[in-house]
Amino acid sequence: MSSSKPAHALARVGSLTVAAGALFLAAGAAAWTTVSKQLRDENIEVPGNAPAFAGKPVQGPATAYVEALVIKGNAERGAGGRTFADISAALREVDPGSDEAAELRKQSMSLSTAASLRTALMTSVLAYGVSALVAGLGAFFVVTGSVLRRAGR
Repeated sequence: MSSSKPAHALARVGSLTVAAGALFLAAGAAAWTTVSKQLRDENIEVPGNAPAFAGKPVQGPATAYVEALVIKGNAERGAGGRTFADISAALREVDPGSDEAAELRKQSMSLSTAASLRTALMTSVLAYGVSALVAGLGAFFVVTGSVLRRAGR
């Protein structure tokens, strides 16, 4: 009789593990779907100067990442290859009311806008990774729980 008690406990742990795994799988899939829908609703299309996925809608981790790369490249080209630090240093060296200062401030604002857009896209890429991790753990829990349940019978 004492061997039946641990077996029963093992089967219960297995059942709980399967339930947790199913919950994780559902949560990961729901997060992936939600991020995809939100990106799709933005109607962003990967531009023609992208290294991949040109003309495709941004609705997944790969297209979001490529779009972030394109925004970075375009912003850097628009700023003449300058970074925020370069522009800040240049602004300290010019007359604040000059045309050059106005152009530098414009470049700085463009870089800032691009950084915000890239951050949002990279956050979605991160969200995809987390949702895939959660779903993967869920699948692992379901398999492990199933094995535990079978061993407890």
